[in-house]
Formats: sequence, structure tokens, C-alpha cells
Amino acid sequence: MSKLSAFLRPAPAGKTRELILDRFTDDEGNPVPFVIQCLSAGKSDAIMQLCTDKEGQLNAAEFGDRMIVESMVEPNLKDAEVCQYYGVMDPLDVPGIMFSPGEKKIVEDAVMDINDMKDAIKKLKEAKNS
Repeated sequence: MSKLSAFLRPAPAGKTRELILDRFTDDEGNPVPFVIQCLSAGKSDAIMQLCTDKEGQLNAAEFGDRMIVESMVEPNLKDAEVCQYYGVMDPLDVPGIMFSPGEKKIVEDAVMDINDMKDAIKKLKEAKNS
């Protein structure tokens, strides 16, 4: 009997998760969640290609920023009002201004986790170092 049905699952792209950062609250002091989503494999591959130089070296900082911007549903970091508020034209500059270094690490870790990339990136770094 075939186990094909085990592989016939909905694509994870589009699944969402809420992320709370204590500093971002509404007028009553209640935390307002960020919403991040899983990207398609094609989208993440395209981002990786954009962030890889001719020698095959991945610019991890740019990759992280691009993944944050593309995965963030709420707020939309590409929104002109968000960019204007933070005084930038390029949405890729928003995460570095909007978040403290620790917050940015939390957001990036959550984005990598929802996109099932934490282990993949770790293995990639290990392979490069061996």
C-alpha cells in the first residue's frame, strides 16, 4: 500500500504566527502582536540568491533583513507610512531602526523558525566551517 497520502499536505506558505515584543503596545498598554508568515520555498530561494555574491558567500545580515520584511504581515514593513515614520525609503532599512538589536534577533529567529530555516542555516554554517 502506498504512503503517498503522507506527502499530500498543504504547502506551509502562508501559515502565520503572532509574535509579542513588550515594547510595542496600544494606548492602554496592551501588547500588540506582530504577525509573521511562512514564505514559499521559491520566494525564500529568490531571497537567498539576491543575498549571495558571485563567490557563493551569503550576506547573512541582508538575508535576515529581507526575510523579516517579506515575512512580516502586520505591520507591513513595506508600507509607505511605516517607511516614512522611520525616515527611510527602502523597507530593508526598517528592521534595523524599528527594533533594538535584541528585538531584531527575536524577530529574525521567529521568522527563520516559521520558515523552517533554523536548522538549515545552522547546517549550512557548519558545512562552510568544516
